[in-house]
Amino acid sequence: MKKVWNWFVIGVSVLCGFASAMYSTYGMAQLLPENDSFHGLWVFGLGYVWFLGSFYLTLILHELGHAFFGWLTGFDLVALGLGNRLLVKTDQGWKWKKTVIVQGAAAQYIGVKKDENDPRAILMFAGGLIVHLVLVLLSALMGVLTGKWGLPLSQILLNLSLFILNANPSGFLDGAKIQELRAHPAYSRLTYHALRHTAQALVDPTAANLSDFILELPILPGHLPQTHYLNWTEFLIFKGEYRQAQERLEQLIATSDNDYIIKASKLILLEVYILQGLEDEARELGQDKQVKSLLKYPMGNYQVIAALYHQRITKDNKALKKSLAQAKKMLPNSPLLADEQGYYSKLLAAIESESQLSE
Repeated sequence: MKKVWNWFVIGVSVLCGFASAMYSTYGMAQLLPENDSFHGLWVFGLGYVWFLGSFYLTLILHELGHAFFGWLTGFDLVALGLGNRLLVKTDQGWKWKKTVIVQGAAAQYIGVKKDENDPRAILMFAGGLIVHLVLVLLSALMGVLTGKWGLPLSQILLNLSLFILNANPSGFLDGAKIQELRAHPAYSRLTYHALRHTAQALVDPTAANLSDFILELPILPGHLPQTHYLNWTEFLIFKGEYRQAQERLEQLIATSDNDYIIKASKLILLEVYILQGLEDEARELGQDKQVKSLLKYPMGNYQVIAALYHQRITKDNKALKKSLAQAKKMLPNSPLLADEQGYYSKLLAAIESESQLSE
């Protein structure tokens, strides 16, 4: 039922997005003179530019909403950006940094809580949603004042599309975080801990290890504690405790109802299966749709796992070479702390050595 609801939400969001694009061209047709010989071309071209420009601007405003309401509730801005380009606050000032963001994220805001005893976190996560509602109201006001509804409707539909998508309590979206913090106010400390972890990985990843941020927790409801559970499990892999890591991952996959956690757990479980020589289990898990999508995603550690999978399980040399090239390119830019970088760099070197010996 939850999957049906998620697809329904995504469908409504996409329909609103398409309608926004249509009203962008209609709005331009209302504004431009019809006696121009290139009227249709101008309408389509400017409508496309309007839609694309307003889409990216709205994404930035969404993240600025997080930053503003985060500032109101005691968060220090650490990073803000669009796509894989982030403006990061370092000791030397603000700098642009190229990184790899979580699959499915179009933009990112990272803030660190100054007082971790302050439980106010919901307003920061709701900041982007508040921005969309404000923009809907402003666009409606513009339509009333001008009497021309083409472009205002494009903005109303665009913001409704993004509001519906982000308010959905699924995965790692704002709606999921808000719902968890409302149901479990004590999770605010877990949120602050996770944000400090992410901030460290962006600002100075070599100055800390994953082991500095792990919390040993049982499996609790919600993706916030389950993220910490997953981090602890990954640390066990670094120490070579594969059997314990396997049991924890299988239990988490069976227990969690969060798509993002399940997907990430399956990928790490694939790695554990391969490292233990469990080829049949690894081959079966490698055919999972969620795992396949992550094996193609250009995150450095994901590509190291993909290379390991293609070398030891599929024996696909073409896919192996592609994954190795991607891993070497993306690993330095991936938001990994020192021990994570060290572990996956050594694993990558071992895979390269094995592949050269087998040629």
